[in-house]
Formats: sequence, structure tokens, C-alpha cells
Amino acid sequence: MSFYLKLRERLKDILNENELNLLPRSYQIVGKILLLKLKPGILKHKKIIGTAIIEILPYIKTACLQKQIFDKERKPDVEVIAGKESFITLHRENGCLFEIDVSKSMFSKGNKAEKVRLASLIKPGETVIDMFAGIGYWTIPVAKTTKAKKIFAIDINDEAADFLEKNVLLNNVSMKVDILKGDCRNFIDLLENAADRIIMGYLFGTEKFLPAALKMAKGGCTIHFHRNVEMEKIEILKKNIAETAEKSGCEIEFIHIGKVKSYAPKIWHIVMDLKVQKR
Repeated sequence: MSFYLKLRERLKDILNENELNLLPRSYQIVGKILLLKLKPGILKHKKIIGTAIIEILPYIKTACLQKQIFDKERKPDVEVIAGKESFITLHRENGCLFEIDVSKSMFSKGNKAEKVRLASLIKPGETVIDMFAGIGYWTIPVAKTTKAKKIFAIDINDEAADFLEKNVLLNNVSMKVDILKGDCRNFIDLLENAADRIIMGYLFGTEKFLPAALKMAKGGCTIHFHRNVEMEKIEILKKNIAETAEKSGCEIEFIHIGKVKSYAPKIWHIVMDLKVQKR
């Protein structure tokens, strides 16, 4: 029986038929915390729903209502609705450990396949810059599963960077990772012409950070450019990227464009692999 049907069965004597039809059909599990969204028509029952979920899924210690993510620093807005009053958990993925506070940093399991693909592309001895490192979503797998020589992990969110430091230690990769706290554009002078590979794992107007990435890139560098976009607007985005590269004295070759996951109706999280040549 599916999660939705189990939840309906558990709550059939408490909610009316219209409310039962509004119950969530999906959720995300991070460590021992379950995150879910609720439609307005059943928000008043959030604690009852949360308690029922923990009864259905006993390995879950905390059920949280996921409300919103604030763009610049990617801070979620979550509320405990049942279980242990804690936002901190230890999550395992692809042999990597991530300690995370789900109220301060987001974690998307939908990126799992892309992390594996990225790791498969990295060559021994590469210098990698992760411009939006967060708690180490991309940095940790690269450091732990590849033969990259050095990873510079940058994040503007101090709390996320603190967890990144913990995760670097948890995964025994401190010799390979340098953590830089602040806006990635503030490290252009330090990292100019340093990168064989750059990860731009930001989704909102990523192109405004591209001039900085191009300055950090060596000739022949590959940039993994992430963005939320409507598919019919990809050609416009490609044109803007090419024009930005031209202004920066570079040429861009689009060597891969792929969907990572659905973000919203008609909007996809995509990744573009950009090969950079400098004039």
C-alpha cells in the first residue's frame, strides 16, 4: 500500500473526504527527518498529519512542514509538526556523510544522479572550485570519490559553511578541501586562472556569477552551470551565456545540457557543461 493510502487509512475517521483528498502523496527524507508540504486546506491538521506519518514510518524521528526557501542564501523555512524537536540529522548518500540542519540548509536528493555523473568526469590532479558549496553537496562527493587534487569550497551562508567544515572532517577529506566563507565573487583575485573545473550549483540567476567563474577558469576548464529555467527559454539562456563569455574574452562550447530534476510546473533544474577557451 502506498504512503498516501496508508495515510488516508490512518486519518479516515478524523478528516473529511475533501481533506483526505488533499493529503500529501510525496515527501523527502533527510537522515531521520521527513520534510513535506501541505495544501492550505489541511494546514490546520498539520500536527495530526505529522503524528500519523511517524506512526506509519517508525524510522522517522521528526516530521517537518516545509514552507519556503529564501533564494540568496537558500535557507529553508521549516516547522516541526511531530516527533523530536530537532532540525539536525546525519544523512548518508553514495558513501558520503552529511550532517545538516534542515532549518538552515536545503538538501536535494534529486541531485543524486548528477553528483555521480559529475564525479565520473573528474580527472586525477584537477583543481575544482565549488562556487556555492553549501554543506558540501558537491564538494564532499568530489573530494571523497575522485582523484581531484584540490577543491576550493565557497559559500556565503556562514551556517552552511560551518556544517561544511564538520562534513569535511566526517568524511576525512580535510587535506583536499579549502573552505572560503563569503560571496564567491570576492575570491576572484585569489583564484584567478586556478580551476580545471568549476561547479556553479546555484539555481537563481546563475549567469550573474559567470564573469567571476570565467576569471577563475583556466583555458580548457569545464564549468558545470546549474539553473532553473523553462525549457523553451534555454536558447535565450545559451545566447546570454555566450555573450557574457565574449565580453570576458572567452569562447564557450556547450558540451552537455541535461535535466537534473523538475523544480516547478514547466520549470526544470538543468545543468550545462561549458568548455572554456580563453583568447
